[in-house]
Amino acid sequence: MMREGSEPAVRHVLRPRRKLVARSIIAALSLLVPVLIVLYWLTIPRDTWIFVAAVQFGLTILGVIAVLEARKVCVTVTAGRLESRNLLGRVTTFGTAEIASVVLVDLYQSGMVDTLPHLYLLDSAGDVLLRLRGQVWPRSGLENIIDTLGVTVLRPPDPLTVAELGRLRPQLVHGWTRHAARLGI
Repeated sequence: MMREGSEPAVRHVLRPRRKLVARSIIAALSLLVPVLIVLYWLTIPRDTWIFVAAVQFGLTILGVIAVLEARKVCVTVTAGRLESRNLLGRVTTFGTAEIASVVLVDLYQSGMVDTLPHLYLLDSAGDVLLRLRGQVWPRSGLENIIDTLGVTVLRPPDPLTVAELGRLRPQLVHGWTRHAARLGI
């Protein structure tokens, strides 16, 4: 039931790409299963396999917790605030009035010709409030956030490398990323 004079709040919730968790599980299993098989093979004849089973149980519990936490990862945008929840449960909240501009840039992935969008939310001083990477977030969701915020958007016309972005707008790139880009890593 709505009160008189109040308008329904526009609320957009951005969730990570759906296949991201499934691919992470497959990668973890492809790493752990062969190692556990070898460890069981080496420890069963010595009757010390219980230690491997305990480690496997602990890793399984950690994996289940990680999957459950990954389902909570999201970015929520309302008229007055933006809230970001990461994989470790850390919640970052700031008012949408703090967001002065947005940079949406397509970045080349290292060693590839493919590009992915990266969204940077900047305050009035040009400092990064939040960075959303295209590896995790779908482009349509990033566009929805831009539409909801209604702030100035800078869209470079051509895709950039991380090194080029670091030269043009150094505040958008972490120091260690700039260093790695200079080394060609």
